[in-house]
This record gives sequence, C-alpha cells and structure tokens, in this order.
Amino acid sequence: MTTEHRPRPPAHDRDRRTTVLAALLLAASAATLAYVLLGDPHDAVELPSDEPSNAVRG
Repeated sequence: MTTEHRPRPPAHDRDRRTTVLAALLLAASAATLAYVLLGDPHDAVELPSDEPSNAVRG
C-alpha cells in the first residue's frame, strides 16, 4: 500500500460540489419543515360536531 495522496480536484470543482450539496441540504430541510408544520396530507381533518359530546352532558 502506498502513502501517496490522490491529487485534489481543481478549486472550481470543489466549490461547485459544495454549492450543490448545500442546495440539496437546504431543500431537504425546507421540505422537512413544511411537512412538520403543515402536517401529514393523509391525516383526516376532524371537524367539531354540532352535537355536544357525552362528557359535557351532565
């Protein structure tokens, strides 16, 4: 096994990769935040009924 280091890619390639990675992480974070704040779209919305519940009746 050699101890030779691989040559680093040119600076503009590293900058582009960093920018792409940052954009992907930002998009994933935004999607996660929207999902958490807006809730699961498959959840049924419970509407209050017109009749009072049994717990209120006395």
